[in-house]
Amino acid sequence: MARLTFVVGKGGVGKTTVSCAYALQLAARRPRESILLISTDPAHSLADVLQVRLQSTPRRIAGKGKLSVWQIDAGKEFKKFLSGNRDAILQIVESGTFFSKEEIAPLLDTALPGMAEVAGLLAIQELLAGGKYGHIVVDTAPFGHTLRLFELPSHFQRFLNFLNVASNRDALLAERFGGHLNAPAHAFLERWEAMVRQVRDAFASKEAEIFLVTSPETFSLNEAVRSLQSLEEDESVPEMRLGAIVLNRVVRKAAHCLHCRHRVQAARKAEQFLKKKFPRVPVFVGPDPGNPILGIELLRRFGAVVFQNRSSKLAINPPSLPGKRLKFTPQAWPVAAVPLSFTVGKGGVGKTTTTAALAFHSRATQPGIPVTVCSTDPAPSLDDIFKKPIGNQQMAVLGDPEFSAMEVDSVSEFRRWAARITHKLNSELSMESGGLHVDLTFEKQVFAALMDVVPPGVDELFAIFRILDLLNLDLLNKDLLNKDLLNKDPLGKHLPQPQAAKVFIDMAPTGHALELLRMPERIQLWSRLLLKSLASHRTLALAQDVAVELASLGQQVRKLIGIMKDPRQSRIWAVMLPEPVPDHQTIRLLQAVEEMGLTVDSLFVNRVLIREKPDVTCKRCLRAWGWQLSTLQTISRKYRPYRNFLAPELPAEIAGAAALKKFTSKLWQIAD
Repeated sequence: MARLTFVVGKGGVGKTTVSCAYALQLAARRPRESILLISTDPAHSLADVLQVRLQSTPRRIAGKGKLSVWQIDAGKEFKKFLSGNRDAILQIVESGTFFSKEEIAPLLDTALPGMAEVAGLLAIQELLAGGKYGHIVVDTAPFGHTLRLFELPSHFQRFLNFLNVASNRDALLAERFGGHLNAPAHAFLERWEAMVRQVRDAFASKEAEIFLVTSPETFSLNEAVRSLQSLEEDESVPEMRLGAIVLNRVVRKAAHCLHCRHRVQAARKAEQFLKKKFPRVPVFVGPDPGNPILGIELLRRFGAVVFQNRSSKLAINPPSLPGKRLKFTPQAWPVAAVPLSFTVGKGGVGKTTTTAALAFHSRATQPGIPVTVCSTDPAPSLDDIFKKPIGNQQMAVLGDPEFSAMEVDSVSEFRRWAARITHKLNSELSMESGGLHVDLTFEKQVFAALMDVVPPGVDELFAIFRILDLLNLDLLNKDLLNKDLLNKDPLGKHLPQPQAAKVFIDMAPTGHALELLRMPERIQLWSRLLLKSLASHRTLALAQDVAVELASLGQQVRKLIGIMKDPRQSRIWAVMLPEPVPDHQTIRLLQAVEEMGLTVDSLFVNRVLIREKPDVTCKRCLRAWGWQLSTLQTISRKYRPYRNFLAPELPAEIAGAAALKKFTSKLWQIAD
């Protein structure tokens, strides 16, 4: 069996860099063994980091050893799986429910939530079955969505349970009427059972390990600990071994630079923290030379430094800067002028900080307007920035009753919804149709089995429901307050009209944020297809109950789509770092957002090294500033249609009211 190494961690800590460096090291140390580096992140960056062209199939990388690289095309892999199993799934569902193949087929042909994780799992299974590679290194999505990947074998097992129930209809009927049916086992289900078992065994074997990547920042360390606790506590995840920790982006020497001195102190504290929390786990250190680690040769050197403790030159001077010198002008923080704001960007660029800062500034400048910050990231960090535990319900933060925060627990939301649907379905076990007594016990068993499946991608789906709840609550409050009875005091004087509350959505990293933004259109399509399928069964109470739920959902989703596509009600705020890889991803992200018909308000470039008194003696900071300038040069050209704001890199992490106030006090723009 191939050895599996999953490189996991918070967005922006350098998982892709570490994955590439480790795979290159493996290939050099084991020249006869075939090594494969794959990415399961829907927002791939392997090609950007390696600086090579990659396709949707494995590509051999020139150099020492036998290393191949593959950025998985989720859509292509999922379609390949369906093409081989579509008829079998349709046959089982048709034989076990009142739906026909023709009614269900369109649903299989639409994009499904969680497709990236499903495609990743299918690709890993195919690689394990093929036996071509001795070691597979997996560059994963940010941790919240990687946890979904690890949970998938259990999800697949639940779906198999549903298909098994559906496939046993004829046997159940024969048994009920005193007969016996020797129905042949479905070969498809047997193959799928074997596939799920193989992946589950591979994940739980001694040949599978996790490499945890973190940076010295407190937010990153806290999320690393929370992530590993989630792995241990989640019963649906196979027990996996923590093979190593990579503390990345470490500064070792400070000289007389105050900024670097703070980084050195943070690294020392981080090493002590990791040794205390994980005393038996080896910790490797990845240095931060002040420039991006890009290209195969530099990645090889980086891997030698990290994994072999060799000394090697990692400092690379920035490219020369053509054209006029950039000028920066101070700028006041913007105020969101619409009820709904989405913050998007690559992992680790500071989306949570920017979202909280936009909300904080909104409360400071418009104290009469309530504000809610909501995170849709499966690995949220609002509790770090607000310095208190944040849960699935709105709670006041920073001592302000009109400033609230919440982190969506999507699985719990699904469980509540499924329980409500199951209760409705169980209210009647039979019905009269055309003078005949129809027993619906089996149909309800099938639906109950389906409700037990927590589908991958549920976070995107039920995050939409919570956003709708927040917006509906705000609209309801506004409607009530507009009534004359509530707008007059006992003396008959009119009270001032309140303004609608504002909702700020802290999104998951790029790939899964795009999935959420596309989700309303997909939900609308699914609801229409299901309603069309249910129309021919409208005499059944079961179909009627489901149709009512779908019609209500469709109405809500239409409302949300209207809000999201109306620039007077909803805007997108993009966040990036002045570095090459986030720059490449941001271009692709904004193009995708515009194709959806959504409006981008502004672009935040975070952690810019603009200082009133720069340290001109620190070679590392000067090198980092040079690389930032090379990216900022392109911003004024590439992102010309958008307002740009440059937010400074502060010496300490931003948490609490005082830090948010300081962060929102300084902002720049690139002058024309």
